[in-house]
Amino acid sequence: MKSVHVFKIGGELLDSDEHIRTLARRVALLPQPLVIVHGGGRQTTELAARLGIESRFHNGRRITDEATLEVLVMTIAGTVNKRLVAALLAAGVRAVGIAALDGGTIRATRRSGEIAFGLVGDPVHTDIELLQSLIERGFSPVVSPVTHDGWGGLLNTNADTIAATIAVMFAAHDWSVELSLCTPSGGVRGDDGRILPLLDRSGYAELLERGVARDGILPKLDAALAAAECGVEVAIVGADTLPHRFGTRIVAHRESVL
Repeated sequence: MKSVHVFKIGGELLDSDEHIRTLARRVALLPQPLVIVHGGGRQTTELAARLGIESRFHNGRRITDEATLEVLVMTIAGTVNKRLVAALLAAGVRAVGIAALDGGTIRATRRSGEIAFGLVGDPVHTDIELLQSLIERGFSPVVSPVTHDGWGGLLNTNADTIAATIAVMFAAHDWSVELSLCTPSGGVRGDDGRILPLLDRSGYAELLERGVARDGILPKLDAALAAAECGVEVAIVGADTLPHRFGTRIVAHRESVL
């Protein structure tokens, strides 16, 4: 069975060239083949502020109007992606920078509901061909979370959601898939601030009820649990532990690890 490691890097870990270079050297030691997905929310917010554009969020997800989307594409699919690719190349990784929309890899539809998120997309269709072709030729795709709507429009999609969608896509094509979501926190923390070694959906519900899980961790845990329930091995890990991946294992049901 073919295998792949999908590795998601939060934008908060990519806030300086020095941090990017250090992380790239650690990523180069991870199991191959590798698909890297990255965020860039912090960088987008900072540039938007410099341009006088207000950033708004709901439960950790960015509300995206036309101006915000333009800034996001410039930042995440442009500067952040290319700086990360350059650092990975210097570390010996054959990195290729793409967006999630390239080659029709992920098509999304605008999110609907009570909250008007604007130009935010939820994945509805995937195509493995581009990523599989790059991997089979020895390249490591570096994917920014910009999707398309199938009608020529761009959409902002959460990077954790993109990573989980890619992992599930490979699993659906009978690949053995490991998904690592890399964060500064090193994992999911409980009431006492300690990293939980294991988390399932019932444990997540308890964290929500007690107000421990909130804001940016919510889309991350939603994506992680969705991938775990599709047979993907999932962990939320710390950058400082790489290439070892210590943190919180995410499982569909707690009995699945007994």
